[in-house]
Amino acid sequence: MSGLRVEFKGGKEALARLDAIPAKAKMAVVMALNDTGESLRADVLREIGAEVNIKRVLLRERIRLTRATKGRMAVRIWAMKKGLVLSHFPHKQLWKKGKNGKRRPAGVQVNVSGRTSVMDGAFIVKSAGSGSTDGLIFVRYGPKREMSERRGAGPNGYDLLRQRIRALYGPSPSQILNTRKPDFEAQGENILEREVRRQLERAKL
Repeated sequence: MSGLRVEFKGGKEALARLDAIPAKAKMAVVMALNDTGESLRADVLREIGAEVNIKRVLLRERIRLTRATKGRMAVRIWAMKKGLVLSHFPHKQLWKKGKNGKRRPAGVQVNVSGRTSVMDGAFIVKSAGSGSTDGLIFVRYGPKREMSERRGAGPNGYDLLRQRIRALYGPSPSQILNTRKPDFEAQGENILEREVRRQLERAKL
């Protein structure tokens, strides 16, 4: 899977400062890198979740960690490029009075990154989406179809909808991570420096 990644390779520099590179020292640095990756990923999930107003459990599935090994002295935190459906963010259906006093959808109110906006004409389809949402938010687009164009032209001979619809998406995890990438890389280097010292002391090196 593709996606933006945050990468730091301070383990090589730490090893270069040692006169000798026994296996014990190398393993200490690998452990320091992986502890750094776990700590930084937890910080990324917490800070981004608070910033864009979304549950960390949803981000945890989409912001992932590739651990360091003896053969690869690097830790990578990367995020998927696919956007999050808008119904993952706090939202509610708005209504207005239609003919005969019946309610009609009047748009959907959504809060992303602490900013509330109204998507005019949007509506929620409860039967769509997954168990982690209450449906998907759709909006109509394009020209309206005439009855002659709609009739019998859908699957199994059903009539088509009067107008096309598309699901709405919010920012992707990689877009969110990209806005904070330099900060997180610097934060990771600071954590790594402490972790290398701690692991070397534990290994009595």
